[in-house]
Amino acid sequence: MTSATLAPTEGPNRMRWVILAAAVFARTSIGLQFISVAALMPLVRAELSLSYTQVGLLLGLFMLAGVFISVPSGIFAARFGERRVLFGGLAALIAAGIITAAADGLPMMLTGRILGGTGAVLITVTAAKILTDWFHGQEISTAMGFLGLSWPLGIAIGLSLLPELANWSGWRAAILATNLLPLGAVLAALLIPRLGQPLAGTTRSSAHKRPLWVITRREAIAILIGGMAWPLMSSGGYVVFSSYAPELLTAKGLSISAAGLAVGLMSWLFMFTIPLGGWLTDRFGRGDALFRFGCLFSAGAIALVPMGGPAMLWMVLAAVMGVTVGPIMTLPGQVLGPASRATGLGIYFSVYYLGTVVLPASAGWLLDASRSSAVVVWYAATCLTLAPLSLYCCRALQRRWNLGG
Repeated sequence: MTSATLAPTEGPNRMRWVILAAAVFARTSIGLQFISVAALMPLVRAELSLSYTQVGLLLGLFMLAGVFISVPSGIFAARFGERRVLFGGLAALIAAGIITAAADGLPMMLTGRILGGTGAVLITVTAAKILTDWFHGQEISTAMGFLGLSWPLGIAIGLSLLPELANWSGWRAAILATNLLPLGAVLAALLIPRLGQPLAGTTRSSAHKRPLWVITRREAIAILIGGMAWPLMSSGGYVVFSSYAPELLTAKGLSISAAGLAVGLMSWLFMFTIPLGGWLTDRFGRGDALFRFGCLFSAGAIALVPMGGPAMLWMVLAAVMGVTVGPIMTLPGQVLGPASRATGLGIYFSVYYLGTVVLPASAGWLLDASRSSAVVVWYAATCLTLAPLSLYCCRALQRRWNLGG
């Protein structure tokens, strides 16, 4: 039996753990570059004269490309090879950092953010497909949990370090520094001989001959509905809160650095709660219940932040949100059959990226309209409350139509 046909969890095939580490490293660079504008918001706004709506647009447009190329990127990874697509994504991310750092106004900033978003979707969809191919059974939630961990890890690094770096060398140098991680990811990926493997019982040449679009209508409907749960939790809840809570805390008297560190504490605690959520899901098989608990509990903690009191305590309690990542990232593998995995993952991520555009931009508009960062924080709590409803509807369709990989 060759390594190409070996089941991912059979035998001494430990390469999957090295591949997981490289995927986590690559996706951490996305979180870092994504949050760079929010972490440096006061400095960027002052120099480029941006409104809050425009800042929200910059946050949302980073992922705009995902709405359009998530489906093609999953198919391209299956057809042309994960290595090429991953390297293309990392190259786009590096170029985006250079353009954003050199921007002299909104148009150039938008160009850099859209290019960075293109790299982000190529990296994210490809990494998810790689891990779905290599991990199965009681390892998949843990693996996906670590992949999900990389996003808040990048955000935590950005919120904690970029403001300090900007105080020392300026915001442009701080954004340029975000290129260090994707450069490191390129070097890590170069050391891995093969990133992807075909489905069991197939060869790479036969995988190249598979149709471009393979998914049933029922699978597409279920994954569209279930796909809404992830952006409501991640973009509407976590990203909106972590992007705008520093503004609220600054208005309450904290310095920019102190506010970034306070919100960054929640992201750092994700280093523990996200892997814990993946392990609990694999160990006890109660992923849906864990997702509901994490969303509702963290929504309550976030809603208390504008009320005052111990901000650090609310951040610690909100970090329970991390247990939701592993369960929701394994959803496509549970709803989709093996043949429809590439197309279905593309659809799933298209919904996710649409949420990353609409929800942060809506939060920016809401802040301009209300002039109250507290309203935006409550908006984030509301998104978290709605996320379990999307998952419930998806599971109802899955049971009714007997779907599953």
